Amino acid sequence: MYKWLTIALIMMTPFAWAKERIEFMVPPGDYMNFVSDVIKPEYERRYPGVELVVTSDGNLETRMAAGDYPNVYAGIFGYQVARYARLGRLAYLNQFDGFDGVSERVDQDFMAENFGRNYFIPWHATTQMMIYNKELFAEAGLDPEKPPVTWDEYVYAAKKISQLPRRRNGSRVYGSVFWNEEISSGSWYWSMLSQMYYNFNNGEYQLLNRYGTHPVFDRKEAGMAEFMGIMREIQKYSPLTMEQDFFSRTIGMWPQYGFGWRLNLQDALGGPMEIGKDVGIAPLPVRNEGDPHFSNLDGRALMMFKNTHEIEDLSWNLIELLMEDRFNLKAAQALQQLPTLRSLKEHPHFQTEEAIPFVNQLENTVMNESFASVADVSNIVLRYYSRVVLRGELEPEEAVRRAGQKARKVLRN
Repeated sequence: MYKWLTIALIMMTPFAWAKERIEFMVPPGDYMNFVSDVIKPEYERRYPGVELVVTSDGNLETRMAAGDYPNVYAGIFGYQVARYARLGRLAYLNQFDGFDGVSERVDQDFMAENFGRNYFIPWHATTQMMIYNKELFAEAGLDPEKPPVTWDEYVYAAKKISQLPRRRNGSRVYGSVFWNEEISSGSWYWSMLSQMYYNFNNGEYQLLNRYGTHPVFDRKEAGMAEFMGIMREIQKYSPLTMEQDFFSRTIGMWPQYGFGWRLNLQDALGGPMEIGKDVGIAPLPVRNEGDPHFSNLDGRALMMFKNTHEIEDLSWNLIELLMEDRFNLKAAQALQQLPTLRSLKEHPHFQTEEAIPFVNQLENTVMNESFASVADVSNIVLRYYSRVVLRGELEPEEAVRRAGQKARKVLRN
């Protein structure tokens, strides 16, 4: 009753200049365009006494340092939620009327608590798989209908493809590619590597234990040393950066392909590349044939920063709108993302040859770690990963040992 009275009073204001403002912070580009074109008009139609302001998240940390926060933020799964909740900046969402209804409609694999409460609603999801160039497979004498299942097979295929002659324009052919220039981005890039790491331990180990208090990646059974060793071997058959990418038609395999990258196939060198015809989608390789194929679970998490009761109620109204089937589907289609609502999984949009492998993969994913400290620990791991894989300065076992020591020191402080 209090909530609706508050909203009614806001909507009854007779002065346009007195409109309440709700700020929704999203990534730049397509996200801002979609929210401005689709969500803003609908939200303001429903709440004519409120203006929805759409902003880019490029300066969030700077604003937070100055005590200035948006109302709703579409951040990423994992450490961001934990960090902002630990700082006491987020409102917990299970206090709002309607939370149970929204939560029940979301696939529970996407829901997670931090500190015993729900501080985010999963807007939409993404995961990564491997794509491969069927034409290069055939040219290298490999079966284009049988992509590598194990990491040993991946290394073999990468080597064979890398032995192909240069293209007419002088470009060298590589068996694989990684987004190495993004290593400096820290925990975000670890989320791009982590799904490969999970396939060295059957998804049983991440970087930290279940409480986020101690590293576990340096345990032998976690397979981090083996992971780094295989990545170093694959790097021999990969360009140093993504300046020469999969869409140049000179790369055999790319094990960091997300559903949202499919639009890039339209801009491939020489004309569009087609899934099923000249590009195959496959699960990420595993250690042993028969092991389950894992990937990571990433996506956009809707968080609400603390404010007055009135502003928080209006912010929750925005989240409810974003999670309605119709607008959630529009967002997934426009932003090239996967559904978190159970009701949308069977929608024809997600049953195409390009989409269904990703939807099926969601059943075997590991969510990004929800600890604030994982950002520091992933930076440590990536520094040693670079020394092993890119520079060849250390053996994997020694790198993992040193990274574990540094991670324990960071977590003690």
